[in-house]
Amino acid sequence: MKLAKTHESSLNGHGKAINAISWNCDGKKLATGSSDQTARVWTVDSHKEGRELVLEDHKEGVEGLSWSPTNSDVLATASSDKIVRLWDIRAKKSFKIDAEDDVLNVSFSPDGTMLMISDKSENVRLIDIRSNKNKTLANLSFDKEYWVNELVWHGNNCVLMCAGRQKLDSQEKGVVEVIRVDAAQETESDRLKSVHNFVAHTANCTAIAMDRSGSHFATGAYDGSSCLWDANEIVCLRPACS
Repeated sequence: MKLAKTHESSLNGHGKAINAISWNCDGKKLATGSSDQTARVWTVDSHKEGRELVLEDHKEGVEGLSWSPTNSDVLATASSDKIVRLWDIRAKKSFKIDAEDDVLNVSFSPDGTMLMISDKSENVRLIDIRSNKNKTLANLSFDKEYWVNELVWHGNNCVLMCAGRQKLDSQEKGVVEVIRVDAAQETESDRLKSVHNFVAHTANCTAIAMDRSGSHFATGAYDGSSCLWDANEIVCLRPACS
C-alpha cells in the first residue's frame, strides 16, 4: 500500500521496554505502558512532537492497558504490583483495584461498565466499575496447563482469550478460549463461563485483536504465524506464516 503523505513523530520518554500501546476512542491520545513503572499518554499533533502526560502511581512495571470505549479520558492500567488503576486523564488522578497476583491484562467491555483482567496465576476476573463500585462479579481459573496471554471482547456477552496450552503428554498448542459473560446471572459460576475452545496455532497463541465491527478477529502465535478468523463461525479465513 502506498501512502500519499507520511509524517513521523518520535515519542521518547520511557526508560525501559514498552509492554502495551493503545489509542483512545476518539483517536487523539495514545497510551503506552512500560517496565519503567509508568504509563504515558501522548497527545499527538501532526504539526508538533507528541505532548506527554506521565502516570506514575504503579510500583512495578505496567503490563497492560485499555481505554474506555465510551469516555476518551478514562484509562485502565494493569501492573505487576498486583493493582489495576482507573485513571481520569483530565484530573490526573487514579483509584486502584487490588488483585491477588501480578496483573498482566486488562480490557474494557464495549459499553464501558465492566473490566476483564487476567493475572500471573491464570485467573480471569470480571469487575463491575459502575459508580466506582469495583465489585468482582466473577472469577474463572485455568489450570497450570494454560498461559493466559490476551483478552478481547466480542460484544458485551462474550470474551475471546488467547493462550498457550501444554499438557504433559502432548506438545504446546496455541488456543483460543470462548468465554460467555452474563453479569445478570445470580450465581458467580454462571456469570463467567468457558463455553468453547479450539486450537488456533501449533505454538503458544500470544496476541488477539478484534475488528471494530466484531465480525472478524486476528490471532498471532509464537511460531511467527497469524490467522484471520470469522468471529461468528470461528473459521480461519486467511492463515499467514512468516
